[in-house]
Amino acid sequence: MIRRYFRDQLGFRLVLASLLIGSLLSIFSTGIQLVASYESQKTDTTGVLDQIKSTMSETLELALWTFDFDQVDIILDGIASNAAVTHLELSSVTGHRWTRGTASETPLQRIYDLNHTSNNGVVQPLGTLRAELSLEAVIDRVWAQFWVTLLTNLVKAYVAAIALLYIVHRMISRHMHTIAEHVDSSSVAIPSTELHLDRAARAKTDDLDRIVRAVTAYEGRVRNTMTTLQAEIAERVKSEQDAREALSVRSTFIGTMSHEVRTPLNSILGFLHLIETGKEVPDRQRHYANVASRAARQLHNQLSNVLDMSRLDSNAVTISTRPTNIRRLAAQWQETTAAAVHFHQKKINVTLDLDPHLDTEYELDGARLTQIITNLTDNAAKFTTTGEIRIGVGHAPKQPDNGIGTCLEVSIADTGPGISQKDAARVFDRFSQIDEGMSRSHGGTGLGLAISLEMAQLMGAQLRLASDERDGFACKFLLTLHCNVRLDSDHATS
Repeated sequence: MIRRYFRDQLGFRLVLASLLIGSLLSIFSTGIQLVASYESQKTDTTGVLDQIKSTMSETLELALWTFDFDQVDIILDGIASNAAVTHLELSSVTGHRWTRGTASETPLQRIYDLNHTSNNGVVQPLGTLRAELSLEAVIDRVWAQFWVTLLTNLVKAYVAAIALLYIVHRMISRHMHTIAEHVDSSSVAIPSTELHLDRAARAKTDDLDRIVRAVTAYEGRVRNTMTTLQAEIAERVKSEQDAREALSVRSTFIGTMSHEVRTPLNSILGFLHLIETGKEVPDRQRHYANVASRAARQLHNQLSNVLDMSRLDSNAVTISTRPTNIRRLAAQWQETTAAAVHFHQKKINVTLDLDPHLDTEYELDGARLTQIITNLTDNAAKFTTTGEIRIGVGHAPKQPDNGIGTCLEVSIADTGPGISQKDAARVFDRFSQIDEGMSRSHGGTGLGLAISLEMAQLMGAQLRLASDERDGFACKFLLTLHCNVRLDSDHATS
């Protein structure tokens, strides 16, 4: 049990504080008692000198006057028997000298003049008596008294401290431990047992009762809050699950409808192409077929963008790399861009700029890369009125070796109206149109660049809008991708 009390850090520190204060007070009070006792015993000791004057001097004067030296010895021995007297020295006018004891270095002394007074009042000197007293015995007694008093007070302080430790443990510490254990073991999710202290009921509440009441009230508030939070979490989980199901249904619906719409749309495009190329078709009908064909192709592109965005949202797009002849692939981009320019009925030059140091084949996903480039070139063909569209393929500027592979850079530059600096920040946002008036005249949903950016990120590439205008081009997109060089060209594919 004592060990349990001393494990109580709060009570133990309280006991140490009380011991320190008690010890200091004991030393102080004992010091005061020591000074008082010293002064009292010093007064009693010096009283011996007055006693010599009052009781011994007349007898000693008579013995010297009558030359009764035996009586002088007896008187001096009587005075020297007092423990406080350390040295006596009697010198008579006749030349006799008596000594008792040993002289000290710092004596407390008094000198008495011995005289004889005759009947007619004549005073005749007989000699002098010097008495020395020592306070060493007084000091020893005072120190002995000091240590006894100090030890007694310290014992009282230690006993009081141990009693205080017990009282603090019984009245405060053990109840605080009970409260702490209850708080540590309580669960906010499951109601715990009610907090009770092991003590008798009191008519008036004290601090411990208020602490228990506060802890109980706090637990109630925490449980209410947890109940509310759990209900909110359950509701949010259900909402998230419903949202996922809705997203899945939406993706399935968009994919199915896009497929169902594109199938007959392809048939329409085929028949319109037959009308456009038919030899016996009148010019008016050929013109109508051409207009309808352009509208159908725009609808086809928009459906493709919606389907691609839905597949990106559902993480259904995968990247598959294979050996690809980059020169042949770039030539296809040029042809596709020229066809888009022809489709928009514009006179724009489409040029291809290939780095002569390009390798023949690279490990990359040619289909996804072509999809990105097609979106970029379609935009360039759509918004460029006159001038040039240039497709550039080369190695990216030298960068620190990152261990990924060779860096290819594909650039799509045009001489169209360009994109202002304030609009460059949102050029890749979904459903974002830089110029709403121009978008209405050229069509589009604002998904092409957003799809291209997300597709590039899936490939580990970087797609950005060039910040500077060079070579007279108003708008320039740069696509930087990492790929490995294919050394074996026997398996080249486009």
